[in-house]
Amino acid sequence: MAATESGAAGTVLDAREELRSASLSRLHWSLIVSIMAATIFDGYDTLNPSYVIHYVVKPWGLTHSETGFLVSSGLIGFAVGALVHGPIADRYGRRPVLLGALAGAGVFSVLTATLADSFTGFIVLRGVTGLGLGVIMPLGTAYINEFTPAGSGNRMGTLAISGYAFGGVLASAAGIWLTPGHGWQVLYWLGGLSIPLALVLWFTLPESVQYLVMRGRHGEAATILGRARPDRTYTGMRFTQPRDRARTTEIAAILLSARYRPTTIALWACAFLVLFDIYGLSGWMPTLMEARGNGFGTSFSFGALLQIGGVAGGLSIALLDDRGLTNMRRGLVYLLTLATIAVALIAAINGTAVDIVLVVVAGFGIVGGQFVLNGLCAQSYPTHVRSTGTGAMFGVGRVGAILGPYMGGWLLGWFHDNNNVLFIAVAVAAAIGALIALTLNRRPSVLTTPMTADSLT
Repeated sequence: MAATESGAAGTVLDAREELRSASLSRLHWSLIVSIMAATIFDGYDTLNPSYVIHYVVKPWGLTHSETGFLVSSGLIGFAVGALVHGPIADRYGRRPVLLGALAGAGVFSVLTATLADSFTGFIVLRGVTGLGLGVIMPLGTAYINEFTPAGSGNRMGTLAISGYAFGGVLASAAGIWLTPGHGWQVLYWLGGLSIPLALVLWFTLPESVQYLVMRGRHGEAATILGRARPDRTYTGMRFTQPRDRARTTEIAAILLSARYRPTTIALWACAFLVLFDIYGLSGWMPTLMEARGNGFGTSFSFGALLQIGGVAGGLSIALLDDRGLTNMRRGLVYLLTLATIAVALIAAINGTAVDIVLVVVAGFGIVGGQFVLNGLCAQSYPTHVRSTGTGAMFGVGRVGAILGPYMGGWLLGWFHDNNNVLFIAVAVAAAIGALIALTLNRRPSVLTTPMTADSLT
């Protein structure tokens, strides 16, 4: 049943359909900016340990493996946060969980700046910080995919979570311009700015409409829908209950049911490989490029180039999908294939100009592939398990993220600082990811087929 401009009191509507059929409004743009701002801190804090390495390796007497773990330590917390937040957000609301995680990450970022004066202290504080940061990307992805209209969902969702890449660019800029004069600690003082951001978003970010409907809070849901669709009035209306709240065991059973199992496993495997590549490259990029003969500023800038290429890659595929020229599955295959070629060429060719071009192309494929994978995952599950499904993919993927920097250090030590071995490992992982992406559904069936009890078995 479609809503009318005035609406009749007591009318029962499907809130999901109302959101999907909306046109872009001021609320949508506000949500995009809000999620982008939150994911900026995710990307910034995740990638800034790469710029700490230069300052602490010798004072702390670190081996290659320990240096890799310096980057990986925060990602352990990320993996835990991504895995456990889903059921909490599905039960208690996406808004308080997202903002609580953002503020908590800021607090521990400041503590890292003030207390981390040794290898052990640094990795412990990074691990705790990661518990909060691991929530932001999966929850932000699920959040924005609920609100954005069907006709522009892919590019708007990708734009919102592209804040992650811009955060990586900011980490690179801070590493280049601020750390020489203020030490590596300045990176974490800046991370504390997520605390005032969380306070601002508390007054601007609405709760999930589906969460409100599932708890019978129809008046609040109607108010938010009225902001999303200002041309319509929802006063006094009630909304279709999508289904009862799911228990954690039930959510896990849905993700691994016969209907969703192939998609779930493929998404997990792709996330593992893509995040292995992103963090393996990002964590070691400044060090590797400095070893190839580039100066301090140039070496630190390669991390930014990787992320800038990723924004272009993710938005390009999202735009093509929204216009019906490709789909997200094929786009993921294209991007990872392109990344395989680019990273293999980095290993084969050494030259600053060539490296710059190839790193941008590698970011276009690998980081862009992660943006596409995020949207594809959020679209692959029903709304009531979307946070958990996305979080589970990120949780498994974070294992790859943890291993990327650590295995990179191990390989560099094993092959006596031959940095080509890390590029080859990244290229192989990207190639395998492209092959696995071929097995994903062309279009997630959840978008077109109603879910019944029989379909889950």
